[in-house]
Amino acid sequence: MKSITLEITVEGGFHPANRLLAADPSIIRESLHYVTILEDGTIVLLYHLRGDLNQVRTYLTDHEEVISCDVPESEEGLVYIHGRPIEPIREYFSLARTHGIVFETPITHTDNGLRITMSGDEQTLHRVISEIPSDIELTLLRKGERKPGESEIISLLTERQMEVLTVAVEEGYYETPRGTTHEQIATQIGVATTTVSEHLQKIEHRVFSVLVR
Repeated sequence: MKSITLEITVEGGFHPANRLLAADPSIIRESLHYVTILEDGTIVLLYHLRGDLNQVRTYLTDHEEVISCDVPESEEGLVYIHGRPIEPIREYFSLARTHGIVFETPITHTDNGLRITMSGDEQTLHRVISEIPSDIELTLLRKGERKPGESEIISLLTERQMEVLTVAVEEGYYETPRGTTHEQIATQIGVATTTVSEHLQKIEHRVFSVLVR
């Protein structure tokens, strides 16, 4: 399977309410975890936001292009938005349904727009690129074989391997100079040093094999 990573930019942003979120320094737009265009042309977003979510609620609740929203009470969380996108964005995200490609998530913000990875067979991806609305400015960031996402890599590891890896990273095993040793990790987890060595070797083999295949 092939993938193409683009930075897309469109005048006015992908949704009118997004301009309000982008302009407020008290709100941090971490990423988009879900985006889909419904049959009626409206858009559904699951947004990871941090900061003043009370202000987010104010922006979204009475916005004429927001049909409904659900904003958590905490200062960090997933915000649900059902709204009306601008036409180029509606056409762009509709390509997933009309061509059978996948928009990988999370989708992240850049200084100029959105960083989006699309996956599918090579011919379909080229056809999709040619059909992206001309109002959207494209910058190619990467193309080639599809790389696995974080959740897919984690799924390769057992619960014990994740425990060993978490301690290793938190204690600085992969830093230069190393902040810990196999012996210290083993003591913290309560297993034999050889067990830590074996787990780390298996972790590195599984993860690196997937990343370079």
